[in-house]
Amino acid sequence: MSNIPIGPVIEGVKKTGKFVKDNKKEIGAIIGVVGSIGGAAKKWKKESKTNDKLHPRHNSYLHYKTKILTELDNQNRNELFQYIDEIEQFIQQIKNEEKRGIGVKKPIHKKRINNWNDILIQIKNKMSTKDYLEFIKIYNNPNYQSEYFRSFEGHVEKFKKLNNVENYDGLLKYIAEITSRNIEKIKKDFLLKD
Repeated sequence: MSNIPIGPVIEGVKKTGKFVKDNKKEIGAIIGVVGSIGGAAKKWKKESKTNDKLHPRHNSYLHYKTKILTELDNQNRNELFQYIDEIEQFIQQIKNEEKRGIGVKKPIHKKRINNWNDILIQIKNKMSTKDYLEFIKIYNNPNYQSEYFRSFEGHVEKFKKLNNVENYDGLLKYIAEITSRNIEKIKKDFLLKD
């Protein structure tokens, strides 16, 4: 066996110890930053692994629950319509899987459908409410330019056309059809008389 000279190793440890002692504040700060970066990286890696294991439709469900539902007030009609269409497609996919699958999974499919239906109802209600408020704005100011109805200008044109007729029955029916409001509420909110 060969002898390793221990003197240079001890000298190196002493120099390192002196350096650490002289610069302990800076080294502590660097270790703290490195530790927090490492912790964040670990957390990100763990989250990405769990999201990778989830079904893509379940990832979409989580996205709708955490992000889209919280931002519905900022969406225009086109975006809300796209969300509704996508959710209806998801529900149809689950129903198709249920038809092909075995009876044991039926409660799981039912729960998934109910979860998506809960989101769908919230988005449809938001769209109905926003449609109604926009119609009130247009009714009160015929020159109002609705950003919400962009790509759905046909609704605005039909509303304005019906609003220019002396008989308000067509207008009332149209608003009720689009917004799911009852005619008495519409008369009250639009200040229409029989």
